[in-house]
Amino acid sequence: MNVANDNAAFPAAASGRGLAAVWLFFTAVSFLVAPLPAVNEPHYLCKARSLADPAWCTDDFFLQSANAHYCFLLLTGSATRVAPLWLVTTLGRIASCGLLACGWIRISAALGLNQRRSYAAALLFAACSLVGSFSGEWVLGGFESKVPAWGLAMLAVAGWLTASIQHNTPHRTLLTAGLCSGLGSSLHPVVGGWLAVCLCAAQLFAGPGGLRHRLRGLLLFAVPALLAALPGLIPAVLFLRGSAAPGIDLSKAGFIQVFWRLRHHLDPTELTAQQWLYALIMLVIIAVGWFRLSPRQRPAARLLLALLAGSLLIAVAGLVIGWHNVPVEQLTDWRWRAALLRFYPFRTFDALLPMCASLLTVLAIGSRWPDGSPAETRGLTILTLVTLLAALAVRPAAPPGYSTAQYAEWRQACEWLRQHTAADALILTPRESFGFKWYAERAEYVCYKDCPQDAAGILEWDRRLWLLHEWTLSSSQDGRYDARDLELLRQRTDCDYILTRILGPFVDQPVWRGREWGIYRVPQGGLGAEP
Repeated sequence: MNVANDNAAFPAAASGRGLAAVWLFFTAVSFLVAPLPAVNEPHYLCKARSLADPAWCTDDFFLQSANAHYCFLLLTGSATRVAPLWLVTTLGRIASCGLLACGWIRISAALGLNQRRSYAAALLFAACSLVGSFSGEWVLGGFESKVPAWGLAMLAVAGWLTASIQHNTPHRTLLTAGLCSGLGSSLHPVVGGWLAVCLCAAQLFAGPGGLRHRLRGLLLFAVPALLAALPGLIPAVLFLRGSAAPGIDLSKAGFIQVFWRLRHHLDPTELTAQQWLYALIMLVIIAVGWFRLSPRQRPAARLLLALLAGSLLIAVAGLVIGWHNVPVEQLTDWRWRAALLRFYPFRTFDALLPMCASLLTVLAIGSRWPDGSPAETRGLTILTLVTLLAALAVRPAAPPGYSTAQYAEWRQACEWLRQHTAADALILTPRESFGFKWYAERAEYVCYKDCPQDAAGILEWDRRLWLLHEWTLSSSQDGRYDARDLELLRQRTDCDYILTRILGPFVDQPVWRGREWGIYRVPQGGLGAEP
């Protein structure tokens, strides 16, 4: 089955010009939709810097917690030793978008799309991604471990599609696909691991030829995938074993992670009607696209849908495991549910939905418009501008919990702490703290955003949040925060400063004051603050 296409041969979409166009477009979307730093970039980049330089923010307990994405942090951390965080992040975004573009252009070529149609599909993919998601998964945005992992996973998909469609391809095509899949798993074990499972299942049940041929292809893919994944899988296994150390309440940690901190990703009952509608619309688009394909296009598209079907089965399993109609605490089996849901059963399906919808749409309608016509060029230009404007329109002016003015002053407060406090100072920051270590380069006592992923770290994170909650309630009972309250905070947390816009009033004067934010010194022995 050699489905080249109704438009162009395989090399067309894989040309350098087509790759450059998709790369430039993905990069533009990334920087337009997500300001620097984006929502998860301080979380990952600061962790990476801490791994490379343990003396940096050494008292920050999140930075000292176990690392779930060791290979990514190791590679990125080495870059932070020679370049500032903003530059590492910028280059990381560009490089990751390059991987995504390379994977995209090769998948398109394997499906029979020429470079113009591949670019059109990339536009639709970005547009679908901007509209929403099923479980909060995204691919185009900031720089974190899952983005290059998705790029490598897409290269693996492209290699598998090529080997399945063109029988005369050498074995190295599947071997290379397995290598890319394994490298993706090393960077992000969950993203790469689930995609590898879907690829193996698709090869076994939907691959070309008889069972013996499919098993041979499965072996050619799976062996290099497993070997290349070992640098990331071994630390991940050790990470999981460390979470199961004696004396650690795994059940409580699982509850906190799955049904509280990450419930918007992991608990299916938390998915909104808008998210369900998004998934339904994507599936309808995929179904309509499939039925409008020509007979020559369907064999290749069937392989792509087999991959989506594998991710759908995983997502359905997650729905069955996680669905509940009563509060989680009333379930007798919530412990094993939490243990399974922590592996993100919805994310692969969520990411593949807009990919498959956009590719099948262009496959279905591509043969019905003239290739390279002025009308096509105008249409692609208009769609590019509309998509980029949409990316800019959904770009947040400030992180969640901040107005634009509050965020600007927050950065000023962080800069003051960076310049006027000791490098080993420990700061009590507010619940909405964002990018504090990125800007201030000082340790935080606890940060709601920076929740560790190991059981011990999750429990300590939870303990610190409750400690601060109790201290706040106790200190505010008399209507002011006095020396005794600060002394108690020092004894319990060893914090040196408080950065706040809500707590107070304090008896002592702040060492720095803005319109919204104030910085208060926590003295030793309950003495007054330094002016």
